[in-house]
Amino acid sequence: MGQGLGIKKCDFKVTMNNNNHHTEEISTERLIVRRGQPFTITVCFSAPIHNYLRQLKRILLIVQTGSHPSKADGTQTEFPISSLGDQKQWSAALEEQDPCFWTISVNTPANAPIGQYALLLHASKSDHLLGNFTLLFNPWCQDDEVFLANEAQRQEYILNQDGVIYWGTENAVLAQPWDFSQFEEDIVDICFTLLDVGERHQDKDHTQRKNPVYICRTVAAMLNCDEFRGILTECGTRQYFNGTPPSKWLGSGPILRQWIASHCKPVRYGQCWVFAAVMCSVLRCLGIPTRVVTGFTWAHNTNSSLSVDEYYDEDGTLLTQDKNARVWTFHVWNECWMARADLLPEYSGWQALDATCQEKSKGPSFCGPAPVQAIKEGDTEADYDVCYFFAAINAKCQVWIQKTDHTLKPALGSTKYTGNNISTKSVDSERCEDITHNYKYPEGSFQEKVVLDKAYTKIKKLEATSSSSKTQFSFIPTALEEPVNLFIHLQLRNSMLRGQDVPLSIEVFNHSGGEKATHLLVGAQSLHYNGAPVTQLWKEEFHFTLRSNEVSRKHGTVSAKHSEDRPPEPSHRTPGEVRDSGCRARAHLQTKKVQVGLCTTEKHSTAANPIHPHPRWAQKTHCTSHLPSNPEPEDLQNYQHCNCLMPHLEQILLSFYRRAVMICALVSGKHRR
Repeated sequence: MGQGLGIKKCDFKVTMNNNNHHTEEISTERLIVRRGQPFTITVCFSAPIHNYLRQLKRILLIVQTGSHPSKADGTQTEFPISSLGDQKQWSAALEEQDPCFWTISVNTPANAPIGQYALLLHASKSDHLLGNFTLLFNPWCQDDEVFLANEAQRQEYILNQDGVIYWGTENAVLAQPWDFSQFEEDIVDICFTLLDVGERHQDKDHTQRKNPVYICRTVAAMLNCDEFRGILTECGTRQYFNGTPPSKWLGSGPILRQWIASHCKPVRYGQCWVFAAVMCSVLRCLGIPTRVVTGFTWAHNTNSSLSVDEYYDEDGTLLTQDKNARVWTFHVWNECWMARADLLPEYSGWQALDATCQEKSKGPSFCGPAPVQAIKEGDTEADYDVCYFFAAINAKCQVWIQKTDHTLKPALGSTKYTGNNISTKSVDSERCEDITHNYKYPEGSFQEKVVLDKAYTKIKKLEATSSSSKTQFSFIPTALEEPVNLFIHLQLRNSMLRGQDVPLSIEVFNHSGGEKATHLLVGAQSLHYNGAPVTQLWKEEFHFTLRSNEVSRKHGTVSAKHSEDRPPEPSHRTPGEVRDSGCRARAHLQTKKVQVGLCTTEKHSTAANPIHPHPRWAQKTHCTSHLPSNPEPEDLQNYQHCNCLMPHLEQILLSFYRRAVMICALVSGKHRR
């Protein structure tokens, strides 16, 4: 190197630097640092330095990244070694010098592109490679767009490799452990390979890697092979040929390693919780604070419409719906923390990001990052895809009864609310944290009405200007049928062991002034988590007469053989623990709100429901479900407004792994003459 000047070695002080940069769990053998924070190296020369003073006056450091580094696009930078380094840009400061070595502090700017870098020393028109290092986002740096002020949150959303994914139903949330593996040493290289492949597909380059929004969208596009040659293949129900069922995955590491080992061929198979878990692993590895979020009763593929339909036959059986627009039992996505320099300041913070395919009229099939605050405020024009998230958690589901002649009529009192009990793992705890308040105002509040009106106006304006918009079906209400004045309440134990029969108790109360001949039909139906009905498991009819203000109790049993039928995507383990495949697994039973005939009167929206762990349940539950088991007439004095909401359909869901068993009861009655 230049007329005798030689470098014996360069010590990257990996242990010290990686500890200072919170990357010691990734590697103790290679330098991995975070932008906006200096790191220290020691350069050992092959001869005493004073012999080369003329050459050292023109010494520079060079950093470069990408396959074609260039000064013009910012992927190559030269900077001198001085006594003082500039903290806002690439710089180097001489901290200690000796006849045979220099100790240098190298500073990286807080907006530098992340990636794998080469560090070179330039002197007398010659370059010498000192080594390579990896640069990540830095949530510990105030000038970085992903800065997160709370240390406990940084520990959880960057450094924690053990996570929990929530699923089940909105009033019986189940927890599944997940190993994110973001700090296993090969994962960081796989993550950058993922970015390389994604950029080739999108005709983009390393220059935009300084922007966390760009990184999130690139990773989301690569997660699902619907976009490119992605990491995972999404599967429909029962489609697991030559692959792994989604619920068999226990962590992100095996998925990412299988993808890289197969030369970037999509791994079979994934569904929403797998996409979100792998997304969380990749973004945490790259330095973006990320968490996995689950929402219950999610309106999927509404194409930003604020309505979605469900169809039942006259026996209360859920019918096969349109495969696109459907209410899912639960859905899983991500939130990423970052400043949004492209939007208003109030939209910095948590951003919703969903890699699961959406049926969209234009643009990529993934959604986000969308500011959670913009979703809450109904600012549907904000980037990216706020309208899709808003519709998914605010759409009203109209329930229709399909008659034997195939005509449809709206079920009375049939509005079903979406976007319930939005949940994530608490910081430094296994507790499930309800974050619904981050996404929406309380149901029935004045703020909710203002937001819904604003969003509805904007979405309608968007539909009017879009050539691909579809005319929405408008229903004109007809006169209400004669109220039957019957209430029904389904009861069963909150939890049971797999293999046990499911005992069911049904109470029917006649609070009319006369005797009624009553027909009660109860059935159990299995559903996939995405709302698709599978099969009718059990059905039973009861005929009886109810005198005025009389309660009749009926009992039924769903046979254990139905719970032994493994669903297409079984978890094969009890939530929170792993057992052999032959062990007993718990099945959780709970009442399912709002199908037909539920109370929606605002003044009764705050009744407490003790069986539900989430306080928001009280805001939308059926007020009559809180009656005593043997109600007296005075117990019903506050519920007379429900008379017009019959016939009444109430559900119970049994969450067997990731398939729900829906128990429906339909009651009708006529006055005896």
